[in-house]
This record gives sequence, structure tokens and C-alpha cells, in this order.
Amino acid sequence: MNQKILNQRLKATGLKLTSRRQKILEVLMGSSRPLSAQEITQAVRSTHPQISLDTVYRNLAVFTAAGMVNQVNLQNRESARFEFQGENDHHHHFVCLSCGQSFCVESCPTELADLRPPDNPGFKVVGHAFEVYGYCTKCQAGGAAPH
Repeated sequence: MNQKILNQRLKATGLKLTSRRQKILEVLMGSSRPLSAQEITQAVRSTHPQISLDTVYRNLAVFTAAGMVNQVNLQNRESARFEFQGENDHHHHFVCLSCGQSFCVESCPTELADLRPPDNPGFKVVGHAFEVYGYCTKCQAGGAAPH
């Protein structure tokens, strides 16, 4: 995704692409795996040494609301990881409850076209989140998974 598109998507939320925001996005775009907010903060500090973890979290929330970033491990903030959401990169994850590692689900398992709450048939679906929780092979071998 080029800088012009990034600027447009942020502008649609009423925000500018500051140098800190750009660096956060660069870190996410350059990663081959979802990163924790702490990992992102450490990487951004190479060029912005004063950036706080709270600032990173606030910007990740902005990027998530704008559809630019996807949060992985929705269960809690401490184990959440974030990844850059490309233009058409909608996907879901398997998440290990022991080590927190995530694995991509190859296809979207939900069919939303006809999904409506029974008491609100006019509900308009604009997005969704789906994760499957369990234990990875490595954690199972190490005895982390319950029997």
C-alpha cells in the first residue's frame, strides 16, 4: 500500500499521517508476523526514542478503526498482536492459548450475506472478527495443553 493510499485512509478518519504513525505502519508492513504493541514500540523507538506504549496503543486503535490494522488475539490487550491489513487481505487466525503464536486461517469461514439478528432483520453487517483458540503442536508437546 503506498503512502498516498495511507494518507487517504487516515484522512477519512480525520487524522494526518504523522512521522510516528508512518513509522508504526512501516514496522507492521515490514513484519512477516503479527507483533505485540511492546514489539512495535521497541522498533519505533529506533527513530522516535520518546514514544510511549500508550501512544502506540492509541495509534493502533486508530489504525484498526480505519481498517488498516488487524488485531489478533481479541481476548485481552496484554496478549494482543497487530498486523498490517492490506487492501484485500481479510483473514482470520488460530491462536495458541499457551505461547500466543497465531496461524492464518486460509479462508473466511463465515457467510455474512444472510446473517442477521433474529430480533433486528434490518441489521447492516459491515465487518466481523473470528478467531479459533487452542494449543499449537509445540505447546502440546511441552505439556502446556490440558488433557
